Amino acid sequence: MEKINFYQQQIKDVFKELNTSEKGLQRDEAQERLKEYGENKLKVSKGTPKWLLFILQFKDVLTIMLVIAAGMSLLIQNYRDAIVMLAIVVINVVIGFFQEFKSEKIMSSLKKLIQSPAKVYRDGTLKEMEQSKLVPGDIISLEEGDKVPADIRIIKSNNLRTNEVALTGESLPQEKQSNEIIKESPLGDRSNMAYMGTNVASGSAKGVVVYTGTETEMGKIASLTQSEEKSESPLQKELRVVANQLAIVAIVIGVILFGVSIYRGLDLSYALIYGLGITIAVVPQALPMQVTVSLSQGVARMSERNAIVKKLSSVETLGSTNVIATDKTGTLTKNEMTVQTVWFNDKEYKVTGLGYEPEGNILHQDDTAVDEKEKDELEIMLDAGTMSSNAEIHPPDDDHAGWYAIGDPTEAALITLSTKLGLRSPKEDEENPEIHEFSFDSVRKRMSSIREFSDGNVLTMKGALNSILSISKYIYKNGEKVEITEEDKDKLNKINEKYSNQALRVLAIAHRDLDSDETTYDINKIERDVVFLGLVAMIDPPKEGVKEAIEDAHNAHIDTYIMTGDHAITASAIAKKINLGGGKKSPVITNQQLDHLSDEELKQQMRDNRSLVFSRVSPENKLRIVQNLKEEDKIVAVTGDGVNDAPALKSAHIGVAMGQMGTDVSKETAEMVLLDDSYPTLVDAIKEGRTIYNNLKKTVLATLTSNIAELLIVLLGLAGAVLLEWPIPILAIQILAIDLLAEILPLTALTFDPGSKELMTTPPRDRDEHIINKGSTMEVLFLGIMMGGLAFINYGLFVGGFGGNFTENSALYPRATTITYLTIVICQLLNILSRRYRFTSIFNKNFFSSKKMLYSILLSFGLVLAVVYVPGLNSYLDFAPLPPIDWLRVLAAGGVFLLSFEIIKWFKRKNASGKQRSTNKEKLRNLRPQFDLETSEELTPKDDDVEEKPPKDKS
Repeated sequence: MEKINFYQQQIKDVFKELNTSEKGLQRDEAQERLKEYGENKLKVSKGTPKWLLFILQFKDVLTIMLVIAAGMSLLIQNYRDAIVMLAIVVINVVIGFFQEFKSEKIMSSLKKLIQSPAKVYRDGTLKEMEQSKLVPGDIISLEEGDKVPADIRIIKSNNLRTNEVALTGESLPQEKQSNEIIKESPLGDRSNMAYMGTNVASGSAKGVVVYTGTETEMGKIASLTQSEEKSESPLQKELRVVANQLAIVAIVIGVILFGVSIYRGLDLSYALIYGLGITIAVVPQALPMQVTVSLSQGVARMSERNAIVKKLSSVETLGSTNVIATDKTGTLTKNEMTVQTVWFNDKEYKVTGLGYEPEGNILHQDDTAVDEKEKDELEIMLDAGTMSSNAEIHPPDDDHAGWYAIGDPTEAALITLSTKLGLRSPKEDEENPEIHEFSFDSVRKRMSSIREFSDGNVLTMKGALNSILSISKYIYKNGEKVEITEEDKDKLNKINEKYSNQALRVLAIAHRDLDSDETTYDINKIERDVVFLGLVAMIDPPKEGVKEAIEDAHNAHIDTYIMTGDHAITASAIAKKINLGGGKKSPVITNQQLDHLSDEELKQQMRDNRSLVFSRVSPENKLRIVQNLKEEDKIVAVTGDGVNDAPALKSAHIGVAMGQMGTDVSKETAEMVLLDDSYPTLVDAIKEGRTIYNNLKKTVLATLTSNIAELLIVLLGLAGAVLLEWPIPILAIQILAIDLLAEILPLTALTFDPGSKELMTTPPRDRDEHIINKGSTMEVLFLGIMMGGLAFINYGLFVGGFGGNFTENSALYPRATTITYLTIVICQLLNILSRRYRFTSIFNKNFFSSKKMLYSILLSFGLVLAVVYVPGLNSYLDFAPLPPIDWLRVLAAGGVFLLSFEIIKWFKRKNASGKQRSTNKEKLRNLRPQFDLETSEELTPKDDDVEEKPPKDKS
């Protein structure tokens, strides 16, 4: 498309140029344009090319050393060692390539799951569709929190402001309008345009798509923004350091081994190859890769449960979470609003029907039907409610099993009510077009719309009760407006309190006929002297499974706080329904009370209570709560869905955005997205995070144990060679065969080990805790020394039986190295099996619970037997078949190793039991009573603090 300055054109000319209208494109026309212009995507990097990803597998220093060793073996015509080393290189590289490629695909696929749909008019109807399907000429709707999906010419603006820092560098939100700009203007001054990649800071708008994909302004600079930094998790960094430290130790040993080999009269080339091979063999070169793969697989499993983690590093933090600060609406509750009660003309009506399906009726309290006259009167109020709403409801389709809403659920409930009563015209927006809209904001707590009627313009309005009452001069009674009295207001407040006690969300509705000269649309002059029409009370019930998930979180020593914009009584009612306090009443702290608490007083409340309800909180309040929790050394997960939640989401250790009702801003800010907006999903994700970390810990410790054993056997072999002139007990190729044949499959299976039942009954780990700490180091050293020591003892007993005439050239030497090899293999397989349980004996009823583990053990052992007993294969690796007497040595060593591990676990259980008894006694001595609302008057909601939940129109 030839570049046109659409910002300089009038709206009618823009429509003419793009051959469209305010009703949008027809579906067939849009399909044709999609073929012509292509998908609305930027040409971003597709990630590392496959060939480069493969080449990069060779960048590891240890792999390079192995290639050098293989090359040197070829030079000295030691083809066997060269082939084995090159085979090991290829296997490592192929496995690394496949796993890293799979990891990239997993993370790339997850990004697609959290993309927000665009709201676009097709065939005259507002629909949601993928942003990639937008074409020039499409008419789209923008609301607060949306990401602008293409370059847009504004055709209708309602206090729209956009954040354009990503494009222009301007940090302050820019005001937008719809009039043409005569003069040629730079990008930042085109106030009637909104650009792809920017965000709606406030207000709403309609616009026509003028450019898509690479033709957009963001498309021009896409090459500057497509790179993505890959960050390592703390665990990955820790293990990389450990691997490098072991590599240094191994290199030193390799140099010493080279010197000893020369001392013993071995060929220079052979000594060099041998020393280098041993150095490479005893280092856990695949350990960082195993961590990456394990985290990636864990992320994939979490995605299957509707929890999308955007960064691998977040998985570790997730498992450490000990406080969840959650929003209420849509997370703890269904966010499927249904109007249950209507108060109008001093009468209370009840409404039947559930959800967004427009089936039901409105009845008197005695269940008698409402006559047509009353319905006509009710239409006055319901029209004002729907005309000050932007949501739509739609019947079931291919993507939705039932009726569903596009837009704010609260507004959708009003649309549903009016539709089910037959009071809403399908052409309402055409019959009474909107002239101007004053969007909802958290200060006014209301939204209003100016509508055109045949006899003049009317201001329609909905919002929080106190907000509407503050500008109400009249009230509707018996077909006419009368001045509202303090008695009327007191009555309305009592009705509101009654509904709130029933966990109902309450909206007040009002309107005002505008004078003919009121055309400036100044919000302070327009929103005044309204006629109060009535109240609608709607239910948003708790989601299934929330109550059980709250209990699971408490059992897992995870505190749950509610941070909501709802009023105190409604929030408290929901907290009671989901048993937030575990049988005790959860204290409620309103925003006013929070403002009067010092940070130290707030922290004391957090220390004294495992559950708190913060009501009517502002974005600043939420941020303060999170910061105080962090100062208390809590690991905090915060859920949110709106633009105003972004500061708290960013400040939290784990920001959790809602995938369904969440804004683009919240999704981009958060580290995690819940596709089903469900608290139970978050608790499941925390469990998965704990499982992933525990399995990684098992895998790392099991790997390091065998590496310590391999280092020790080489060191003892050096000592034996120098002092006793024994041949080396194990060859470099044989050490590599331990890693490739005996370890890789069981260790991989260990990362998939299911979480234990006790996993969610113990406190979360300290985030600063390292896998390689004093306790684990001592254990790994002990078991590694035990494993390597037993292997050397078996080797020594065999070699010692032949006096001082045993050399590398002896016919029995392969049998001796095979004994060493099998002793380490058997001990390592038992080590991996034992690692499944930190305290529990290996002999338990869950031994057969992981088929992956058992199959991997059997397959690995089968491969080991193959290289020992298959003729040709065994001689190729310098192995020899063992008679039963040698197997007795090997199995006896395995039994000693297993007994040692079981004794360690026994001491662990005894120590843990003693600590638990001591902790319980300390708790009994220092037990403090739970914070009681009745005895702490300063935190008890006052009557004047109780007000209805503001509609979440655009927040």
